[in-house]
Amino acid sequence: MKLKILTNAEKYRNELEDVARAFHPFIELDEHGEPVSVDLFNADGEVVTDIKTKDFPSISRKYSLPSSMSDLLKKRNEKRFLKRDFYDFAANLTNKKLSYGSLTGIRPTKLYYELLSEGKDPFCELTDYFRVSEGKATLIRDIIASQKGIYGVDTDQIDWFVNIPFCPTRCHYCSFVSEVVNAKKSKLDEYVTALCRDIHSAPPKRTRRAIYVGGGTPTSLSAELLDRVLAAINAKGEEFTVEAGRPETVTPEKVAVLKARNVTRVSVNPQSFKQETLDRIGRRHTVEDVFRAYRLVRDGGNFDVNMDFITMLPGETFSDFKYSIDTAIDLAPENITVHSLSIKRGSIFAETEYDNFSDSLALQMSDYALNSLEKAGYLPYYMYRQKNTTGRLENIGYAKPNKVCKYNVDIMEETHDIYASGAGAISKRLFGDGLIKRLAEVKDIKGYLERIDEMVEKKIEFFRD
Repeated sequence: MKLKILTNAEKYRNELEDVARAFHPFIELDEHGEPVSVDLFNADGEVVTDIKTKDFPSISRKYSLPSSMSDLLKKRNEKRFLKRDFYDFAANLTNKKLSYGSLTGIRPTKLYYELLSEGKDPFCELTDYFRVSEGKATLIRDIIASQKGIYGVDTDQIDWFVNIPFCPTRCHYCSFVSEVVNAKKSKLDEYVTALCRDIHSAPPKRTRRAIYVGGGTPTSLSAELLDRVLAAINAKGEEFTVEAGRPETVTPEKVAVLKARNVTRVSVNPQSFKQETLDRIGRRHTVEDVFRAYRLVRDGGNFDVNMDFITMLPGETFSDFKYSIDTAIDLAPENITVHSLSIKRGSIFAETEYDNFSDSLALQMSDYALNSLEKAGYLPYYMYRQKNTTGRLENIGYAKPNKVCKYNVDIMEETHDIYASGAGAISKRLFGDGLIKRLAEVKDIKGYLERIDEMVEKKIEFFRD
């Protein structure tokens, strides 16, 4: 069914279109589609929603907002009213219900915390008002419980992020601004020099809480170049994650560098333990490479290890996915992260119009991961959602008891400032009442190197007290 949204609430258009897209393929937005009016009116302290299209029952509802309510809360509630009522309309139109109801944002847990701050019962609000399924509301509640003692703690401290945007090859699902490392060998030394300068440019005089070196694949660098970056960070015992997501990049020399530079957590990411799948998604390594890299990291230091997996990879059956999760559980890393495949603009999958639509299979995989990991002693501790995923599902990080990654909680819940360095990195400062200011560095390598002086000056100004 093709729809065209007409609304008098243009400031909420993006959110309304996100609700419609969540019903794909049952609803498609089209400039020439059937017009549907989604309007919002304010009068005498009441908010009225009115949603209608030709030859289908309309929805019109009234809501009261206390005059004492702040403008921020009024706007927040207006958006909730309109999105929820448009969701109800779309659900009636398609005869479909979504597991996350009217929620379209990437951070369902952030809404949970907002509802708590408003004095509401978040679980009931999620299920009764936002139409979230009981299963997903329970998942969100369990994640909140896992974050106790981590969430909102030591907010005077600051997290650091360093971006190394190089990979051995480009995975077909990836849309990150990363460069294939062999094609950029001549730029690696120059990039590391600029990055170290960036790191040293304006470090806030505050205690560091957690450090995260991501990409890309940071271990695409040589041991010598990797050492230069980690030395510039100069960790002092904080939680310190380095992604080594592509196992073919992991060597004894690089693991020794990680240990010497006080890294505490390493990601080795199989995505799947099926060789045909790895070949199909553009990974140029073998399943045995994953086991070899895992053993190197395990034997090379006292690291916590994370492993990533993706549901709904092309050609994979439920049995294939089950085998990957079961194998990971046998390996017993401290953290396991399960992603829902998202077809992102700019990825090879998007360019080739790969269609991974199968709600029932996606849910079967996601539920199996949750149930089997919890049975094995892992707890879900952070989550986020992305657009264009089968089943409109989520990405979930699982951790063994007392092995929660602080940085992942902090960045998802937006509770701490972030000092970020590297091409495409985004620094954040929080100022209360939901105000967050961001400073984004140039994304492409060439531009970053050419404008490093500008980046340094902007960062100094951004973090000036």
